[in-house]
Amino acid sequence: MTAARLSDQIEVCTPLLLAVENRLQKVALDQTGILGVYAGQVIRAGGKRLRPLLVILCSGLADPSHQALIDMAAATELIHTASLIHDDILDQAATRRGTATINYLQGNHTAVLVGDFLFATAFGLLTRTGYPEAMALMTGAIQAMCQGEIDQKEDVFQFSVTENRYLDRIEKKTAALLAACCGAGALTGGAAPEDVASLMAYGRYLGLCFQITDDLLDFTGDSTDMGKPSGTDLAQGILTLPAIYLLQNFACEQGSELADGNSNPVSLPGRTRLREIYQNGSCAQPDLDYIRQAVCQSPALDQARQKALDCARQAAACLAGITPATTRQTLLDLVEQVAQRQR
Repeated sequence: MTAARLSDQIEVCTPLLLAVENRLQKVALDQTGILGVYAGQVIRAGGKRLRPLLVILCSGLADPSHQALIDMAAATELIHTASLIHDDILDQAATRRGTATINYLQGNHTAVLVGDFLFATAFGLLTRTGYPEAMALMTGAIQAMCQGEIDQKEDVFQFSVTENRYLDRIEKKTAALLAACCGAGALTGGAAPEDVASLMAYGRYLGLCFQITDDLLDFTGDSTDMGKPSGTDLAQGILTLPAIYLLQNFACEQGSELADGNSNPVSLPGRTRLREIYQNGSCAQPDLDYIRQAVCQSPALDQARQKALDCARQAAACLAGITPATTRQTLLDLVEQVAQRQR
């Protein structure tokens, strides 16, 4: 699959995506003062618009005049954007998508209120769609996202975080909303209950694949391409899957050696050194460099990539036999692109 082919397939969604974008822009234009300025800033910053796209695709491509679908899709992006604003506050992030964050420019107080405003606006849109089941999916996803943030906070600088704990955490933080988007789109398009369930399962595995890939890019990606600093999770003491696999590898191979860029052996104290870093409760730049080098030169990256591909395959398997066959190939190509993305 090529990105060009997926782009051609998504082009069919263009009228609906444009209508969603117009709805999002109106949210900012209808406000004055600081709310209008900063709501407009985060909306205009763009992003992948993955969540509205999933709503549209899982609806089976309803008519562009389907106002409930447009409101539903716009609401999912507002929920996602609001959560990013709150994430930036928690992370004390200075940039997002190459732009200074609201908390950096105006402080946490203003940032919290802008995020809350976007959440409230999203639920205003959901209310008028007339699909209470879809609203229930969205509220459930937000509850899961909050619990995921709590779980992540509890795991900071915890050396004993397991793969299962990590997967449970990212299912709440990322996959739950993507699953809800797929389910909401299916409900809005009048899908049968079994198709709603299949598409939600697809969204769940897509979300897991997306987050694992994102965590891989935290080690290998370019900050400019990603729109955020690399190594952020490590610096905050958050163990993601590559680091978890690295710890497992060091547990099996104490005192292993890795090669640097010039193929010279680099002695790695291994698990003991990593334990010391995390027990200190902080990661200085030399610690970050050490962990990133160790991850990139160990089997950990390949193991994490394989896990992402496993999730992609499971997502694809969920699409067998779904009724909106017109969008099945696009959904299949979408999960493949997510698994292969470089930014």
